[in-house]
Amino acid sequence: MSKIHKKFELVVNILIVIVVVFLVGIFIRQYFLPGSQTVSRPKFPIVGAKVSIADIDWPKSNRNVLLVLSKGCIYCRESAEFYKKLIQQAHGKNVQITAVLPQPKEEAEKYLSELGISGVEIRQSQLDSLNVGGTPTIIVADDKGVISDVWIGKLSSNEETEVVNKLTM
Repeated sequence: MSKIHKKFELVVNILIVIVVVFLVGIFIRQYFLPGSQTVSRPKFPIVGAKVSIADIDWPKSNRNVLLVLSKGCIYCRESAEFYKKLIQQAHGKNVQITAVLPQPKEEAEKYLSELGISGVEIRQSQLDSLNVGGTPTIIVADDKGVISDVWIGKLSSNEETEVVNKLTM
C-alpha cells in the first residue's frame, strides 16, 4: 500500500510542477515579453471621422443615417419595429436612410423584407470598413459623410426617442 501511495504522490507532484511551469510561462509571456501583449480595442465609429462607403450620395441630405445591420443579429431583428417607425417619421424631413449590411445586396433585401423594413437604400459593406464591431449600429453623418452621432446596440426607449428627435426636428 505504501508503495502505491508513494507512486501516486510522485505522479501528482509531477503534474503540479508541469501545471505551475505552464502557468508561469503564460504569465511571463503575457506581461513581460515585448510585443506579446495584444491590446484589443473595441471597434466603433468615431464622431468627427469620415464614413467610407461607396455609392452614397452624401450631399443629398445633411442628415444621412446608416442603419448597420446583419442578418444573424438578434438585436437587429428585435429593433425592426423601431427602424420602421424611424423611417416613417423621417420621411419628408430631408433625412436619407441607408441600410448597410455585410451580406450580399440580394440577401440583405430579402432580410429587410422579412423584417418589414422598406423605403431605404441598401448597401453592402463589411463592418470593419465602417469601424463597426457589432450590430445594430446607427451612424448619422452630414452632407460630407462626417459622423455626428452614433448609437450602438439595441436601444432603450429613451435612446430611441433621442434618435427620432435628433433626426426629425
